Amino acid sequence: MDARGERGNAHDGYHDIQKTNKAFETYYKAQNIVPESEWETFLDCMRSPLPMTFRINGSGKFATDMRDQLEGTLFAELLKEELKDEEQNELPPPKPLAWYPERLAWQCSYTRAQLRRLPALQGIFDFIKNANELGSISRQEAVSMIPPFFLDAQPHHRILDMCASPGSKTFQILERMHGDFDGNTKLPTGIVVANDVDLKRCNLLTHQTKRANSPTLLVTNHEAQNYPIIKGPKGELFDFDAILCDVPCSGDATMRKAPDIWNRWTPGNGNGLHTLQLRIAARGAQLLKVGGRLVYSTCSLNPIENEAVVAALLKECDGALELLDVSDELPDLKRSPGLRDWQVWDKFGYHPSFRGEEQMFKLCETMFSDEETKKLPLERCLRLLPHHQDTGGFFVAVFQKVKPMEIKEDVNAKKQTVKERVRLSLNVNAKNEIEMSHEVITLARKGQTASIPPEVDDKGEYLLPHRGATGPNGGSRWLGIDPVLPVNDPKVINSIYSVYGIESDDIALHKNCVTRTADTSRPKRVYTITDSLRQYLACDVNESLRVTSCGLKAFERQEIKDEVKEQEETSGAMCDFRLTQDGIPMMFPFVRKRIIRPTFDDFKAILERRTLAFEYSAEAPQRAVISCAETKKALLDLTLGCCILVPRDEDLAAINVSKADLAIACWRGRTSCNLLVSKAETIHFIDKIKVNAAVKMDTS
Repeated sequence: MDARGERGNAHDGYHDIQKTNKAFETYYKAQNIVPESEWETFLDCMRSPLPMTFRINGSGKFATDMRDQLEGTLFAELLKEELKDEEQNELPPPKPLAWYPERLAWQCSYTRAQLRRLPALQGIFDFIKNANELGSISRQEAVSMIPPFFLDAQPHHRILDMCASPGSKTFQILERMHGDFDGNTKLPTGIVVANDVDLKRCNLLTHQTKRANSPTLLVTNHEAQNYPIIKGPKGELFDFDAILCDVPCSGDATMRKAPDIWNRWTPGNGNGLHTLQLRIAARGAQLLKVGGRLVYSTCSLNPIENEAVVAALLKECDGALELLDVSDELPDLKRSPGLRDWQVWDKFGYHPSFRGEEQMFKLCETMFSDEETKKLPLERCLRLLPHHQDTGGFFVAVFQKVKPMEIKEDVNAKKQTVKERVRLSLNVNAKNEIEMSHEVITLARKGQTASIPPEVDDKGEYLLPHRGATGPNGGSRWLGIDPVLPVNDPKVINSIYSVYGIESDDIALHKNCVTRTADTSRPKRVYTITDSLRQYLACDVNESLRVTSCGLKAFERQEIKDEVKEQEETSGAMCDFRLTQDGIPMMFPFVRKRIIRPTFDDFKAILERRTLAFEYSAEAPQRAVISCAETKKALLDLTLGCCILVPRDEDLAAINVSKADLAIACWRGRTSCNLLVSKAETIHFIDKIKVNAAVKMDTS
């Protein structure tokens, strides 16, 4: 689970913590979130360790093949014997989450210590450890997987994840956006913007979502409650089809995972977050398109952070939002209805009304349920209780925007002043005296009116401008973060088109490539973005967006040495940019040149050995040599540079795998063909071959 307020897994030393808190029991009994008959069961569950859960990443055939192999081998072995822990207590076998589609998410009721110490569980421990590192699975708390399903994300949607780090939910959204994009030429036309207030967490978010290999993704670093409102030059709002507000919360529903919360829980823990949560949700409502969905969620049981925020948002939006009944979605998910009435407590105790004369601490009127609140359909909210399906606790509310709403300036937002930086320069004059000069550089004020609208092409689409002129040294106005710059130098783009056989009508690299390198004629890395993402960035004429990551790294600069360069430039077969392995899943359907189809033996050999020589050498007898003369000739016919290796059709058919699944980036050198894939990714490819080969044998 990755909602705000969580800690690391605390199974080790779990039983050393006293899991009792009288104030917690008194408070939640008074709130009636759990029926009286289930109270002891609820408490017992809250005091027990949280089962480990994971979901199989991706969609389509590889995901289902991995599931089938797990069920048919690893998990099947556990069903053959009665499994017991060191105290001889019976342990249940792994089971799929009942509500998750296609049995692609699993629950294992074992602690870390049991996974490490019990020989019968060694296979599961090794699988989870290795598959998580390789990106085949994601360890994620069960209830944390729920909110993305209620977004109803589609490939053409604009989606905003307002509090996204560490990125597990964003990853789910990206999977849904791409659907079964597997060797076809249909890219998503929407965008996914993943935002977090903490810059370090943005970097974690970028790392976690890297495996999605998506050109639709933009990672930004803003306070969610003050997320920039982007408008086009004609004043049109760039709004979103779906928004996820998984807001910061007290996290008291995560006690099974973070038992130290028992000792520090107080009735007022959630009170201090209520206003922030409401402001984030209200900002989301402003940015939401009419007809779009907003999903509000917390990992808290507290109605002050949940129903009170939902009620206040409905009132504040004055009929622009409707609270949806989603009882028919995920029908196998057990849930409790939301409350219409609750109690407000602080360190002084219970307060029946905000109008009371008694002393209060950090309370506000929107925390209280009133007569208007009791008429709202708050029962449509979902409260997920731990004892229902052996999970953590969670809260979800799903809204639909039914009419436009006025966008008001947030009076609580911090006013951004004009900042200045001084650039110093030292020069030695003709008399060998050092002269010092300084220049005061004024950074652009947030929200200032743009003087130049975005450039428009012949189809009326906004083009990404060269930006960053408002900061020091020509850099971005966001100090420390490089600007996003367009790569449209004809020499760069045309060489990529020509060498790799990519057609501009299929994928518009001349419009949709960006870099973070200041010299865009010699970019170090080239990222591809979708049309929608380009237009979003182009409309940000004031550079309000603090972008930490943008699009998919598709190409990387790797120049060929000078002695070869001149002759290849004259032949038109020279390109200073190689395909990255990250970019191949998206670019492969559009690449028509420099694709080599080796035998399966040579393909596996280059994965295992990382380099294959063209000829045997007595000086290096240990070097593996390409065994197939046809493959060697095809490689030698290429000029030096990057190429893609894909097994032949008959070999792919033998293990029932698509071309895109096993396309790998290599470098055709002078004497050998070398793998351009990291060691971790290489293991992932070898694992793909083994998984599909095993499934093929089981079904044949």
